[in-house]
Amino acid sequence: MTMKPACAAFALTLLLSACTHRVAITAAVEPRDELLCAIAGNPGKHDGEEVVLSATYITDNRHFEMLRSSHRSKGGCILDIGRRGSSESVKQFYAEQKHICLMRDAPAVCNTTAVVEVSGRVRLKPEGLVVFDIEEVLSFRLHE
Repeated sequence: MTMKPACAAFALTLLLSACTHRVAITAAVEPRDELLCAIAGNPGKHDGEEVVLSATYITDNRHFEMLRSSHRSKGGCILDIGRRGSSESVKQFYAEQKHICLMRDAPAVCNTTAVVEVSGRVRLKPEGLVVFDIEEVLSFRLHE
């Protein structure tokens, strides 16, 4: 008894698919923190509040440092980073970031992003600019 090539291929596919391992793949999802957008949209209402934010951290290590949330459909919301706290978690976060830049041989300007959860205080500067002063980095995942 001989099997037609098409049937043989089908049977082989069925047999092999039963032996394959299934692996879950996770994709990086940008945080969509509604609170970050609320602060950016009405900074005066949140001035002085201590909050926890989940966001994408973005910097070039020289000119800008910010938190971004993609909650809104038109580009998301952005808060500039103000002061950095002196806690161990903040020191560790910036040390890891510096290590990545040194590995890239880019000690001066080094574009870096990370998914972070940070706690800190919202501060409205006299000129009206709102900034977020980081006090603790609760969790982070730097993108190399």
